[in-house]
Amino acid sequence: MSLTNFSAIDLSRLPAPNLIESLSFEKIRAEILDDFKTRFPDAELNLISDPVVKLVESFAYRELLLRQRINDSAHGVLLAHATSSELDYLGNRFEVARAVLEPADNTQIPPKAAIYESDERYRERIALALEGFSTAGPAGAYAFHALKGSQYVKDVFVDAPEFAYVDLPEQVSSLLPPSARLLVCTYDAGLTPEVLSGAEPSEPVPGDVVVTLLTSQGNGHATTDIMEQVRTQLNKENVRPLTDRVHIKSADIIEFELDAVLHIYPGMDGPALVEEAKASLAAWLAEHHKLGHDISLSGLYAVLHREGVQRVELQVPQWDIAVQAHQAAFCSRAIISLGEEHV
Repeated sequence: MSLTNFSAIDLSRLPAPNLIESLSFEKIRAEILDDFKTRFPDAELNLISDPVVKLVESFAYRELLLRQRINDSAHGVLLAHATSSELDYLGNRFEVARAVLEPADNTQIPPKAAIYESDERYRERIALALEGFSTAGPAGAYAFHALKGSQYVKDVFVDAPEFAYVDLPEQVSSLLPPSARLLVCTYDAGLTPEVLSGAEPSEPVPGDVVVTLLTSQGNGHATTDIMEQVRTQLNKENVRPLTDRVHIKSADIIEFELDAVLHIYPGMDGPALVEEAKASLAAWLAEHHKLGHDISLSGLYAVLHREGVQRVELQVPQWDIAVQAHQAAFCSRAIISLGEEHV
């Protein structure tokens, strides 16, 4: 998950640190053999079946397992790779607890275990923890507290209106106090009357903050309950700056359908290729169900053109779907079929 307008480092794209050692059984085996020959220069190890060689290989394999165990332990303390309980311990260091999606129910038979948020979402919140130590002035802080407000928040976009001073004609400025200036809104950040309903004044003013939410429910539209939970979290005294006026809105969802035909090479398993393409497409669409993520034809062709596919005929959509920062694209229906020559 990558929050739309907060440039946090994508930990999954970082190269492996020097702490993680590259392992090779052959290299370890050669090092042990070299050490043995240094200690016993007169020994002749010409046969791979020699008992000493077999013992060296056994030692090399056991050392390989030990080094891999060390690598796994190192991975467990890195936020980019930690999972399960190791990730819980990292979150505890920043006072970020894993959210409970559904509490445990011991009254059922058998008892129902609690369901917690995924490692991916939890890792994202831990990475934003230091931003959360600030009041919700920076975009990262607003994002952290919005994710904390509801476990169903998937992505956040933080925006604010922009203003500029306007020079007044002299005959007008002479009627005003010397320090009076005219301030006009040059960018409203999507603060439509619907978003500003019930607020005074009824137009954007300095200090307005717009928090757009995309959720993991349905097509991503934020319900009234979710927006209210986030609003309550962001308006806490130790979260919201006194000079800010927070507005919560749901992302605009751009729904689209997909219809593709796969033309495959003769002799290939058509139904299996279709199933592979469906799985890859579903993962790609889930990854790009984010605020501001375009749905490009080039991306769809790349996902659908599996090994064994000769040609992809993408019937719908026929153009790139451009998505703004407060919008998200959602595929409501995806159909992938085989060309007539392979049916």
